[in-house]
Amino acid sequence: MTLAPASIGRCLEVLGSLVRAQMDLNAEFEGSVKTFFQGGRPGAAGDPRETLLAGRRHLEWFLLEHHSPAVRGSVAEKLAPAFRETAARSMADEDGGEAEEQELVTALDALLRSHTGVFEVESTDAEETVWARDLGGFGTYALSTVGLEGRLRHGDLLVGRLYPAGDGGNVASPTIAIVRSDEIREALTRDLGRAREESSVNVLRVGQRELEAMFFGEAEASTPAVIEEQGGASAEAAQDPRGEAMAVLFEVGIPEALIHEALAAFAASPRDPERLVHGVSDPMEVILEKLAFDTEVDLEAARGALIRAWDLASGDRSAAARSSARPAAATPSTAPASQEEDDERTKAIDEFSLGRAQGQDAGVLLQKLEEDLGITGNDPAEEDADSPAPDFPGVVGAMIEEMKWELTATREGFDVALLDPLSHLATFARPIGVFEELKGRDLFQFSSFWLQEANALSSDEEAGRLVRALREFCEWALDAHEVDLGSEFLDALDGLESSLPRMRHANGALEGSGQRDQAFSDESDSDRGQGYELIHLDEEQPGSFETSGDRVRACSGDETFTVILPAPLRPLLAAGDFLRLSISLEGHAEVFCCYPPEARSLMGG
Repeated sequence: MTLAPASIGRCLEVLGSLVRAQMDLNAEFEGSVKTFFQGGRPGAAGDPRETLLAGRRHLEWFLLEHHSPAVRGSVAEKLAPAFRETAARSMADEDGGEAEEQELVTALDALLRSHTGVFEVESTDAEETVWARDLGGFGTYALSTVGLEGRLRHGDLLVGRLYPAGDGGNVASPTIAIVRSDEIREALTRDLGRAREESSVNVLRVGQRELEAMFFGEAEASTPAVIEEQGGASAEAAQDPRGEAMAVLFEVGIPEALIHEALAAFAASPRDPERLVHGVSDPMEVILEKLAFDTEVDLEAARGALIRAWDLASGDRSAAARSSARPAAATPSTAPASQEEDDERTKAIDEFSLGRAQGQDAGVLLQKLEEDLGITGNDPAEEDADSPAPDFPGVVGAMIEEMKWELTATREGFDVALLDPLSHLATFARPIGVFEELKGRDLFQFSSFWLQEANALSSDEEAGRLVRALREFCEWALDAHEVDLGSEFLDALDGLESSLPRMRHANGALEGSGQRDQAFSDESDSDRGQGYELIHLDEEQPGSFETSGDRVRACSGDETFTVILPAPLRPLLAAGDFLRLSISLEGHAEVFCCYPPEARSLMGG
C-alpha cells in the first residue's frame, strides 16, 4: 500500500496523544522544547503557521531522533504497539475502518523509515514527481509533488524530512522548507565535501535538531534584499566595529576575557564568507571549546554571535548582517488576509505564547492553535508517484566507522584492529540505503553465502575475528541505534565460529581441484549448479556410484540423490553443510561452492 500524504499528519496526531497520555513521557516532551530549539523561540515571530510547523518539527524529532530515558529508546518505536492497538480500536466500528487502519499503520512504517537531510531538486520535468539528491548521502530520491505543486524549481534545496511512500517514491513532511539560493547550495556542497575529507566518511547525516538551528530558528525571515537594507548601521557604530562586536558577544553571555581573545583571533584572520560550517580548524574552534567546558553559555547562540562578531572585526558589516539571518522556510501561498483575519491570527498566537509561558501542555496548545487557524496539515490528495527505488549506498560502512570511533573513545585500551574484518560487511551491504533497513536476514546472507562466494576470508584467524566483530556490531547497533538484528543471528554466530574456517578450507580445496569458480563477479559461472544439503557423508571413500553412501537433498524440494563427492573435499565436509553442485549421469558431483549449516533458512532447507 502506498502512503497518502494526509496520513502523515494523522499518524503524528495519534503518536502525540500517546505521548501526552504518559505522565513521565509528556514531561520529557515538554522539557525537550528548549533542547530542540536550542534556547530560541519556536517559529518565526508573529507568524502562527510557522509556529505550528515548528511544533510539528519538534514532535518529529522527539519521536524519531530523541533517545528517551522514560521509555529507554526511540519513542516512536516504543509506542508502535500502542499505536497499532489504538488505530485498530478507533476504526473498528467505522465503515471502511479496516482500510483506514491500514493507512495509519502504513504511515507509521513510513515514519519509522523516514530521514532528514538537505535535498537538491534535480528536475521538474514530471508533473507528479521530481528527483531530489541528498547532499549529505549522495542518494537520489523520487519525490511526489503533492502539496508542492508549482513551487519547485531546478536547483532548489529541500530542508527537512522525507517519508518513503511505497513503490520507491517519497513524500515530503509538511514541515519541509524550500530554500532558493545558489550561494547557500554551493556553500553547503563545498562544506560537506570538506567535512568528508576531514572525517573519511562518505555518508553524512544531518539530524532534525541541526537543521532547525541551521535553517529555521527564531530570526525573522527576510529576503536578501531586506537583509542588505537592515545591514546599515548608525554613523557612531560604524566608527567602532570592535565595540559593536563586543556588544554582540556580551549579549549571549560570553565572558569578557574570551571576548577579547576571540576578537584578537578574528582580526588576525578574516572570515571566509563562502564557508557556512564554522568551529572546525578555524579561530572559532578554541573559543567554542572553552565555552563548552568552562561556561553554561548556549553554544548555538554563541556560534551565531561569534560569526557576526568575526565579520565585524574583519570590517565587513554587510556580511555581519547576512550572518544574523537564516533562510526562510517555504509556506503555501495564500490570498492576502483581511484585517479581521489578521486580528484573529494575532489573538491565536498571543494565546499560544501565553500558554507556553505559563507552562501549559505544548501538545494541547498546538492542537488548539491549529483549530483556531483552520490549519489541517497536508494536502488530502492521495496520489503517489510510481518511481524506481532510491539509491543511497554506503550507510552501513559509515555506521561501522562510527562504531570504531565510539568504542575507541569509550573503552580504554580497545584494539580497533579487531573490527577490521567488518570491511567485508561494508562491501556486501553497500546497496542498503538506510541503516534501519539492515536486517538479521542480511547478516545470514553475508556470513553464509557472500563470504564463501567472494572467497573473502584470507585466514582462519580472520574468520574468528570476523565472528567476534559481528557479535560486537549487533550489540552496538541495538544499544546505540535501536537497530535489532535479531537473537537468531547472534545464536548462529556460535556455530559460524567453527564452520567459517572449515568452509574456507573446503572452498580452497575446490580451487585446488579446478572446480571452484574463478571469480565471484563472473556471472556466467556464479549461477552454475543448484543448491543441495548434504544429509549423509559416507565414512569410506566410495569406489563407485553403486557403493557410495553420500546422499544430498535438493533445496528446491525433498528429492534426495546418491552422489560421489570429490575426494579432496570429503574430509572437510559434514552432514548439514550446503553445496552448489551439478550431478553427472554417472553420479559424480561437480561442486562449485560450499556453504555452512547456518545457511539453512536461506537455502530453503
